[in-house]
Amino acid sequence: MSEYPLLSSEGNTYSHLSELHSVFRRTSLILIISATLWSSVSSSMINAWISSLSIAYPEYGMAIYSPMGWIEVRWTLILLLSSLSVLPFFSFFMYRFVSPGLYRDEKKWFTVVLTCFSIIAPLATVAIWTWGASALFSLSESLGTIEGVEHRYDVTQIISLSIGITWIVLICSITSISLSMSRLLLGSEGDGTRFRIRLLLISTGILVLTLPVLYDGLRLTISIVAILFADMSSKIVPVRRSMTPE
Repeated sequence: MSEYPLLSSEGNTYSHLSELHSVFRRTSLILIISATLWSSVSSSMINAWISSLSIAYPEYGMAIYSPMGWIEVRWTLILLLSSLSVLPFFSFFMYRFVSPGLYRDEKKWFTVVLTCFSIIAPLATVAIWTWGASALFSLSESLGTIEGVEHRYDVTQIISLSIGITWIVLICSITSISLSMSRLLLGSEGDGTRFRIRLLLISTGILVLTLPVLYDGLRLTISIVAILFADMSSKIVPVRRSMTPE
């Protein structure tokens, strides 16, 4: 038997689309709930983070030069943290959706990919907001200071920088998962290649258009490099080949 359960019957197309719609509906519901929860603790969390930086680096002053920028950063952070919180649920829902049409070895690889990216993205976020911020101040200090000029850092710019890096990690994770699914379900030729190219262009465009203003001048380069890395990461998943499914 060379056809696959997920794609073999055209009569089941509506059923599969309904299942996929259910995946996105449940994910959206969890996203809304997660955003509500994060919005209730975001201000205190940011204040605690800034306080820890002030204690660790008392010689550097912290200031907010744009109140409206602070509001924008706060809500962007809420959306970003909510998306990261939803990623494990989305991975689980997608696995349940595609698993009936996967072979045994494909299920194994796909489980590994989903698990890795669902864990790596949150862990990378923690590293960015802890070690990354400290590295930023260390780099600033190593570049030297201007004599007679007091050092003061704009809190919104520091948070925007961290948000941008976290957003890149999130988009790369989602893109890599999607590309892995396309390799399993569509193969690496024909429709699979066209879908892959479209997805790469869409993901690159999202990063170019949504990275914070702080990244102007480098956003195109950063976006291309990040999405190419996601494409290379997705290639650890084997391409579907002809064999008898479970």
